[in-house]
Amino acid sequence: TSGSSRLRHLFLARSTSLAQRPPWSDMAPTPIAAFLLLLASCFAPAAGNAAAAPVSPEEVEALAADDECEVTSAEGHCALSAAQLRAKVREHKAAAKEPEEEVEAEGPAESSEGSDDEGELSEEGEDAEAESLLAAPVFNAECFAFTGGTCATSSCDAWRNAQCSLAKCVCSGCAGADGKCYEQKNKLVAKRFYLTNGKYDKYKMYFQRMSAFDQMKTTKMWSTYNLDQDLFDLYELPGEKDGKKAYFLSSSKWPASVMGFKATTGTALSPFGTYAVDLADKVSVIDTWGPSSVMLHLCSLGPKSSYPGAIQVGAVMAGKTVWAYLHHGSWLVYGSVTSPGEGGYWIPEPALPADLELPLCE
Repeated sequence: TSGSSRLRHLFLARSTSLAQRPPWSDMAPTPIAAFLLLLASCFAPAAGNAAAAPVSPEEVEALAADDECEVTSAEGHCALSAAQLRAKVREHKAAAKEPEEEVEAEGPAESSEGSDDEGELSEEGEDAEAESLLAAPVFNAECFAFTGGTCATSSCDAWRNAQCSLAKCVCSGCAGADGKCYEQKNKLVAKRFYLTNGKYDKYKMYFQRMSAFDQMKTTKMWSTYNLDQDLFDLYELPGEKDGKKAYFLSSSKWPASVMGFKATTGTALSPFGTYAVDLADKVSVIDTWGPSSVMLHLCSLGPKSSYPGAIQVGAVMAGKTVWAYLHHGSWLVYGSVTSPGEGGYWIPEPALPADLELPLCE
């Protein structure tokens, strides 16, 4: 019969599992295993002539897995109990699967509609998350939300398209050079370049790791030993101020830090100096200069200059443009309200992109 034939196949599968056991296996055959081998040998001649349903891989795996308890079982009943339990589990799974297939056959359209609804909800959730991220103001070189406007006593000017937060007019997007809000981020136009001084051509500008005033400094130490503190990234802000573009000159090593200008307040003979500025601090109530001190202006010396590719770096302070320069007797970078000369020429290495159109220095 079909049942006895299936039983013979099970016994044969069991015997095959035992025969394929590696010779170094530490599991000795149990009395049950020996009994199954004997039965398999008795049924083997009949198995060749009987056509029966093949044994499933799961059943072979279950019989092989029965060996797990052969070493610890003293009476040999563990394997039979495990096989019986596995058979019951397969029966329950088959019984549970049939109604599910019937339900799927009866209502495929309803299931598809539910799937579409889930997709729509997922897209709506993603849109809401994107809006919440856009609404949260950020303050870094890639996107700086502070427009420079204040709203302590009045609302923000409508032309800024900004919102009032802690008495500051901030954007849900990014502020441009003109103090307006834009949805686009600042454009990275150059990255990981050095700024070597024109007058002292062995000295490069760098961000100090630790300093009393965080002032920008120069060094002639090899770049390998500077640990990327002398590498800069350049971001172009959207919009223009008085017909000029504005830029963030940020640290490649510390992206939150940018070069900015401040008054030296009696700490040096020069009235202004250049400093490492954390953009998040520009929204502080104690910051008196606003974004204009870090939104820098760049100009080119032009192709006819004795310093090919050299630029000047400045910012508008108290209505005047202050230029970064290096003067004799100090390796700190200060700010000059007059023409800085060769000490204010900075040569990017590698050169800035050719398509970056900078105005000529006056």
